[in-house]
Order: sequence, then structure tokens, then C-alpha cells
Amino acid sequence: MHDRKMNPTRHLATSLVASLMCLSLAAHAQESANADLDACVKEQQIVLTAKGAGMGALAGLGTALFSKNKDALKNAAIGAVVGGAAGFATAYFTAIDTCYKQNPAWIPESKIERTKAYAQVKKETKYKASEGIKAQATKLAMPATVKAGEALDIASTFIVLTPNGAETPVTLERKLFAIVEGKETPLTFTGKNNEERTVEPGEHQDTARLPIPPDAKAGTQYRYEFGVIAGGKPVSSVTSTVTVQ
Repeated sequence: MHDRKMNPTRHLATSLVASLMCLSLAAHAQESANADLDACVKEQQIVLTAKGAGMGALAGLGTALFSKNKDALKNAAIGAVVGGAAGFATAYFTAIDTCYKQNPAWIPESKIERTKAYAQVKKETKYKASEGIKAQATKLAMPATVKAGEALDIASTFIVLTPNGAETPVTLERKLFAIVEGKETPLTFTGKNNEERTVEPGEHQDTARLPIPPDAKAGTQYRYEFGVIAGGKPVSSVTSTVTVQ
């Protein structure tokens, strides 16, 4: 049999496909009670990762085609893998957001519970009716560390007080940021970023569940910020950071 040499372009395409197959096997979206959502997230992740891998391959394509360097194709293949892997963590949150936008019915209901009555909070804070409507984020509780592929629960506590003890509309803000090598990048928070609710006065707790990408690198940090707005006053917010082990 004749020993045939594969042309550079075909070899690059084969390497790219192999790289994408490996990345696809690692594309485990956080487990969900909704199988359709899981399937959608996995599909969107692969699509977005493929785009990243394609860009990585293009970075080495010029070298592969216009250089006689024997390592040119190898560099191009590495570019594909790096491009795909680098975009995977971002693609994870983008994929969930895309699926929710395509299927609004899949968005989970926010879990907001009243934890203290109006009279108790009024006494504890020495609130006076002359202060008008008061909304304040007071505490944010979440783990300091987490493993890639896990999910963590975030409990945000806030108080709402009104002069006459009547219920009032509030706006809740949920923001997420990734911190890599000291650079902070805003991400799309899974579920509802901004939400309008009408609540009774008192203390309330908002519980959010944050899935961590299965491929998140150790040392990556995620900063979560929760804010509450009411009565036309500036947002009151609390924030905390979790580190991937």
C-alpha cells in the first residue's frame, strides 16, 4: 500500500472535529428537573464552543497554510482547543440565557419568603414613618468555595418598611460577574436578572441557585450582587464572592 500524506487543510479539519468531540463530551450542563432545559443548554453550549474553537483554529490557520514549519498544523489544532475551552465557561451562562429566552415557561419561579413581620423589623431598625418607604439589602449568604460542576444556593436578605404598614412594589436586581486573572466580566445570571414584586413590609429572603460551569478552572471567582429598590430611592445592594477550588 502507498503511504499517503494528508493535505494540511484536511488534517486541520480533522483535528478541529476531534477537538470539538472532546469538548462536547465535557459539556455537562448543571442537572435540572427539566430534561428539555438540560438538552437545550447542552446543545447551545456545543454551538457556542464550536464558534470559539473555530476562531482558535483560524488563529493558527495562516501558519499552517503559508509556512513550511512541521509544527504549523499542530499549532493550529492547539489553537482550536484553546479557543474552544476559553469560550466554554462564558458559553455556559450564555446558553442558559438563550434557552430561557426561547422558552420563557422554563424560567423557575423566584423563591422569596417573608422571615420577619413588619412590627419586629420596625422595632429593630427604629424605623419612623417620616423616613418614607425604606428598602435595604442587609445580608448575602453563600459558600466561600465551590467545585466545578456543582451548584450553590445564595440567600439574600432584605427589609422593606412603609409608613402605614401597607405592601409596596419593589425591584430586585441579581447580577453575576466572573473574575479571572484580576479582570471582572459581567455574565448573564440564570433566571431573572431584574424582577418586579409587590411585598408586605418586613424582612424577606430571596433564594437563588447558581450552577458553576463543569469546566470552570480552579481559582476562577464569581461575584454575585443582590440589590433592592423601592420608593424611587437608590438601589441598596450586598455582594459576595465564591472561588472555584
